Amino acid sequence: MRPIFPKIEPISKKARIVTSLRNAIVSGAVRSGEQIVEGKLAQELGVGQGLIREALIELEHHGFVQRTPYSGTQVTELTLQDAQQIYDVRIELEPLAFFLAGPNAHGQQFSELREMAERATIASRAGDLDAFFESHLAFRRKVWKLSGNRYVEQILERVVIPLYALYVIRQSYNLEGIRQTTIDCTEHQDRILAAYEQNSPEEAREIARYFLKRMKEYLGTRLPPASTA
Repeated sequence: MRPIFPKIEPISKKARIVTSLRNAIVSGAVRSGEQIVEGKLAQELGVGQGLIREALIELEHHGFVQRTPYSGTQVTELTLQDAQQIYDVRIELEPLAFFLAGPNAHGQQFSELREMAERATIASRAGDLDAFFESHLAFRRKVWKLSGNRYVEQILERVVIPLYALYVIRQSYNLEGIRQTTIDCTEHQDRILAAYEQNSPEEAREIARYFLKRMKEYLGTRLPPASTA
């Protein structure tokens, strides 16, 4: 890996490593698919390898890198075909999560969903894409958890999270298109919450399915990955 990172100061080392790596990925200084060697990166940043490993685990949680046993870590790389296939899975599976979450989306759980949706809406209106995607993903993760089906949750975590990172990484391609996507997402959240308020998990499932189908249709214009090979 090229020497592109500044040395890390002792204060909040892990957070600063995460920020440094994330910025390098989003800016393109570290390219999609590029291998990250923990030992070399630790030496370049002047920190212990354990801190690098912790930072990479956090970045994986947000979809920016993919860690494979015995193969190491690389920056997430998705082709247009990959993104389309992810939506094929989401269209079939994620509406089920919204349906299963319905009976559990009440009281404190519903309040938390509404707070996440409101934060996403505020960020969308402010044009703060990082804050929007963080809040919107938190909303969806909460629904996955409320589904009560750990297999559904695990599969969606595995396939969907890299897609959110791709939106952040590729936002410069079509900024207006991505901003319109944030508006579509906030409207979708509001409709889901309305369905839960009406105790209609079946309606929530259909709302989710329709939304995901629309998002897949927009992929080619709003979110073409760096490579379509």
